[in-house]
Amino acid sequence: MAQKKFPIIHRANGFTLLEVLLSITILSTVAIGMFYFFTNAMKYTTYNQGKTVAINIARGVLAYMERLDFTTLKQYVDKELHDSNMPFVKLNASSCNLPLFEEKQVCEALLRPTINNVTYDETRIHVFLIPYNDKEAWDKLKASPPEEFPASLKEEIRNENIENLDTDLQNYLLKIYVIVRWGDRADESEWVEGVIANETIR
Repeated sequence: MAQKKFPIIHRANGFTLLEVLLSITILSTVAIGMFYFFTNAMKYTTYNQGKTVAINIARGVLAYMERLDFTTLKQYVDKELHDSNMPFVKLNASSCNLPLFEEKQVCEALLRPTINNVTYDETRIHVFLIPYNDKEAWDKLKASPPEEFPASLKEEIRNENIENLDTDLQNYLLKIYVIVRWGDRADESEWVEGVIANETIR
């Protein structure tokens, strides 16, 4: 009896459906992880860039305010405090028309700059002048700080006390806070503080 010859079927080399699905799952997981990492890196970079720009603007405004004529500035602050009965005087870009700013263009360049296609206008840059060593004004400020003050500044003011009660210093010094909001939320703000001194004691 003759033997029948059956053809030998060779197994085709390739991936099974299960292997393909497993590869797609692993690849998707890695891609999502990388996408998440780069998205967070971009957010972090944007966040830091906004903070850096805000701090630099605030420092520039502070340096500009320190170079103004102290006598003119002090007279303006005293008059505004008397008229408003507030513990501070607020300035922004719309204040550049005041006579205490000799060069309006320089004032507006500092108080209304456009950086990275963002205009830092009256809603973003605020300058607050406060009498130096005036306990009554300081207590009022602690009790009801302006809404533009970020939470970190409000906290610092609440914890700060006037140690030197020499009222004569009010004639030679002014406390200043410059606040720059770089984001859309109120807490996305940076601030610097300083003291403007009369030229006669510098």
